[in-house]
Amino acid sequence: MRGATAAAGAAVLAAALSASPATAEGPFGLQLEGSFGEGGFKNYRPPITNPIFNESPFITTEVRPIYVYHDIPDDFVTGGGNVNVAAIQARLAVNDRLGIIATTDGYSWLDFDNVLPDADGWNDITVGVKYALISDPASGLIVTPGLRYTIPVGNIDTAGIDLNGHAGGYFNPFVSAAKIWDKMQLQGMVGANISFTDDGTSTFLAALHADYEVLPGFYPMLEMNLFAPIDGGDQLAGPVLGKLTGADLFDLASDEPETILTLGGGFRYAVTDNVMFGVGADVNVLQDKDHVYGWRILTDLVVHF
Repeated sequence: MRGATAAAGAAVLAAALSASPATAEGPFGLQLEGSFGEGGFKNYRPPITNPIFNESPFITTEVRPIYVYHDIPDDFVTGGGNVNVAAIQARLAVNDRLGIIATTDGYSWLDFDNVLPDADGWNDITVGVKYALISDPASGLIVTPGLRYTIPVGNIDTAGIDLNGHAGGYFNPFVSAAKIWDKMQLQGMVGANISFTDDGTSTFLAALHADYEVLPGFYPMLEMNLFAPIDGGDQLAGPVLGKLTGADLFDLASDEPETILTLGGGFRYAVTDNVMFGVGADVNVLQDKDHVYGWRILTDLVVHF
């Protein structure tokens, strides 16, 4: 699996190095408009409910503050609770094909109703690159593979259970694609989040997104996200603890985690050509007593250039 990850990363970098240079439009020769420069795509509406893994295939320069309220189900071992997350993502277009991304960071506050003490702390940091292998504005099609690495610098734990900062971190190879027909966009992603060591959980990832411009600048959205375990961790084991299942920001590293499938949606509204905000929510339709993922509400502000 690690060999496949390295091969995916090499393919992305090789494609980037073989690309023809784009017209310089910013400092250091950067083409900051990315996919939306002259002759490029005209409309940008990224997914909202899975901001950690469902990466847009478009190459952008942007900052994106994010707030998440995450509900812990009452059936979970803690009897319920909630998580609040504040983070900011950043993306930099090198040219119309190559982008540098930083998609995980920020701070989280965890409030458990019972059993575990409350906790708070810094999230891990995830950085990476993506490269648009296919970018065809005329047909509305873009296909972009990428590779991210999660640096295990997080410091959140409760009752001796590490929720992030697992040794070695994670590699996340992915492919994201979008197709636009006038006012409608379909977008999807497949990938894997692979723990570098046995400390963490390795997960297969998939996401689907659809939106439609019903009014000028207003885009209702429907989304689905899948988190299917490939291999569990070695932190929690046994008939009870071994099935406890975390989410994207927090890895309980149990040895037999379960699948999470969320359905949801929301909307985006373009305030200007370069500023939009979004509101979304989703629910884990497979949730049971082992899942920390109940439902979420998310909001963000996207400022791109």
